[in-house]
Amino acid sequence: MTTLTCPAKINLFLAIKSRDSSGYHEIETVLARVPELHDLIHIEPAEKFSFHCQTLPSEGNTVVKAIKLLEQETNTPLPYKITLEKHIPIQSGLGGASSDAAAILLHFNKSLNIPKARLMELAAQIGMDVPFFVSGHEVALGTHYGEIITPLPNLPASLKIQIHPGPKISTAEAYAAWQTRSEAECPSPAKLIAALKSGDTKAIIASLHNDFTSSSSPETTLSGSGGASFVVHELDNSRTKTPTSKAKSQS
Repeated sequence: MTTLTCPAKINLFLAIKSRDSSGYHEIETVLARVPELHDLIHIEPAEKFSFHCQTLPSEGNTVVKAIKLLEQETNTPLPYKITLEKHIPIQSGLGGASSDAAAILLHFNKSLNIPKARLMELAAQIGMDVPFFVSGHEVALGTHYGEIITPLPNLPASLKIQIHPGPKISTAEAYAAWQTRSEAECPSPAKLIAALKSGDTKAIIASLHNDFTSSSSPETTLSGSGGASFVVHELDNSRTKTPTSKAKSQS
């Protein structure tokens, strides 16, 4: 049996832009993986494909969608028993469903050898956060609907992410409640991107933003359009510092 680890994500920045001709909102977002919180996918060879999850139905599940897309793309049957073990809360904005789908695409593509650019296109057919997980980047800028990925520097190791669970909120519900504004009022991720590039931890924390966060407390930021929120803070390294030579001589 093979087990895949599917990490959560948070949106360090999320700005909703105007609707395009298709009727969908374009966005600018900065995404970061949170590997400490993850789903698990167990894969076993079988006579035919099957999907099992104690908390989610197979109908409409992103894992099933990913398998079907791979089979259609390559005309190759994938007879496996797949068991999804959920730990990332659903409709939380933490990207669990997208991460699950991406793990399936990446795992089976080791033998299917679909070009990376095409795999990213397939990922976007499942969901706009799936390309981020397929890209392999720890931190990235997502533009258009979030599926165009540009890598960014990783978060400094001195920053700690603390996630707080929240109510289930569907993406459709979140956008339905969103009040549109002019393009000129749309915030920019430029300050956060500059802070990431310089490694300025205080500027990173000060630049966190999510347009859906208006009703949450100022100390926390929502992740994506879901109900989960997070706090980013610096680790206190003072407790782990080595004593000075003067202190040693006094002991």
